[in-house]
Amino acid sequence: MSEHTESPSPSAPRTRADAAAARRSGDISRALERHDRRIGWMDLLRGIAILLVILHHTTQIVAYRVGEVPEFFAFVSAFFAPFRMPMLMFLSGLLVAGSLKRPAGEYIWGKVRRILWPIVVWTIVYAGAEYLADPAQAKYMPWELGFWNTYLWFMQFVFAYYILALLIKRIPIWVMIVVPFLAAFFIPGDLDLLQRFFYLMPFFFLGAFVEKFWDQYARILSVPLAWGLAIIPIGVAVYSGLDDIWARDAAIEGGGGIWYDPWFALPSMLGILILVRLAATLSEHRWMQPIEFVGRYSLIYYTVHYPTFAALGWIAMKAGITNPGIGLVLIFTVTVAISTVFALLGRRMPVKLLFELPKRLWPKREPA
Repeated sequence: MSEHTESPSPSAPRTRADAAAARRSGDISRALERHDRRIGWMDLLRGIAILLVILHHTTQIVAYRVGEVPEFFAFVSAFFAPFRMPMLMFLSGLLVAGSLKRPAGEYIWGKVRRILWPIVVWTIVYAGAEYLADPAQAKYMPWELGFWNTYLWFMQFVFAYYILALLIKRIPIWVMIVVPFLAAFFIPGDLDLLQRFFYLMPFFFLGAFVEKFWDQYARILSVPLAWGLAIIPIGVAVYSGLDDIWARDAAIEGGGGIWYDPWFALPSMLGILILVRLAATLSEHRWMQPIEFVGRYSLIYYTVHYPTFAALGWIAMKAGITNPGIGLVLIFTVTVAISTVFALLGRRMPVKLLFELPKRLWPKREPA
């Protein structure tokens, strides 16, 4: 799992746009942990995925607090289900190799202060808000496992995968793609969170695998070929959306769509490989900047959005909003706006402590 280095091109890019595209498609692992430059297309994909997560959760709270959401929004939510969380997981894995170059202690501390710490902080925030809203719902204490079973499961998975990547870094990456993929088929259906853990693990290590062999990946999956194969992710997404419509028409509880079903993992992986290859060719455009901002501060948006939209859903119910379409647009817009405020403030103390511990918890001692 070595750090990616861009192979020299036979001929230098001839235009500024070509040079920018070349920079955006290379040096992936050097973007890790903000110690170098950002990679715009990765932030773009991450930002789109986070906004889709917020939209999905907004449809849920509107259905719970206001009324049944319009069919279009339900379709959109299911349409992106095969790629929303798997894409976030793939992008996390795409940067793991460069991170593993660091000493083990520095690697672990980086994950503790930037992933585990906000998990602890926002689990307590969420549990406190839940208790204030309805004390009867607060049935778990912090020392019980159920207390930590919240919307932050995704970050818990990411943290576990990063630690696992350190422990097994001498094992071929393909093993960590194949083994959990097969294991997901043998997890009982009632253990859905555990099945989800094994379902998403191959996407994380697929990202690490692609980072290691980025040049070969980009050469084999050429841009014209990727455009020709774009029908695959589109087809998978359309099927997921239609399956949800069919399930709702049949009054199947929970609806349909492709949600962490091991049988659909391979099409989703192939779709992500195609989408990533196409995204890596994008040049900078002004319209991308707000979405890239969301991707750059995806952790803040992810941690803040859930308590925010839950509170807004309760307020919408109390305010007597009965139109689900209006409620959905309002809750989604205000949730994104509030999350953006936290993203802007999250770079400053003391708000930064809600999302990240300092590199040093105490001042460095001066030599005597």
